[in-house]
Amino acid sequence: MEKLMIALLALGAIAPFCVEGAGANVDVSFKPGAWNSNDWIVVKGPRWDYKHGFVQKADCIENECPDVPGDLVYKKFHSKVYSAMVHKERGVMGQTVSSTMGFDHRMAPLIVISEKLDKSPEGEPMFGEHWEIVLYDEGLNVWHHMIKDGKPFWYKAAYLKVPFKKDTPYKVEVKVYKTRKGVKEMVVKCGGYEMGYIDNDLPESFYAGIIGCEGRNQFYDFKIK
Repeated sequence: MEKLMIALLALGAIAPFCVEGAGANVDVSFKPGAWNSNDWIVVKGPRWDYKHGFVQKADCIENECPDVPGDLVYKKFHSKVYSAMVHKERGVMGQTVSSTMGFDHRMAPLIVISEKLDKSPEGEPMFGEHWEIVLYDEGLNVWHHMIKDGKPFWYKAAYLKVPFKKDTPYKVEVKVYKTRKGVKEMVVKCGGYEMGYIDNDLPESFYAGIIGCEGRNQFYDFKIK
């Protein structure tokens, strides 16, 4: 009996740490016919008056862009090519969200996490508070977006200045977790580089997905593990 009680106490001590890894298990390839758009929610950005989805290509998907060279997309259509979607399966703290992505000029494919989705005046899914983990030609940025007094507000929460090449797929990995002392952290890995920062506003559970913006972006896969 004494041994049984010790075993049960040990399980009780372990259980709180196991819950952290009990979220979604998502593994998506964006090749033609390999993914289902019904598993995703297309989301409107609070800064824009439109909502875009993604276009299927031979081995990936792209944000909706005019059929012009990449430098012209960036220079002339910078604020008109925002496409966003999140997976319907929710992730939880302790999991890693990843996507292989690239850009054909300068910027800016990204992973997004959001505790919940707001609604636009038209009733469409829309981001409220969310985090963007951005890949671009000069490094990695983490932006914390919020709504203040009914208007979008955002600031750069973390950054890493390193070069990344256009027309090159990179795997971006994002892990949100809680330390033994209860501090919430985010770690971002890409191309052999790593950065992290502390933010106790990070959500315990969240929607996760991708956003293409500012230029033509490619997404090859998406995972929550």
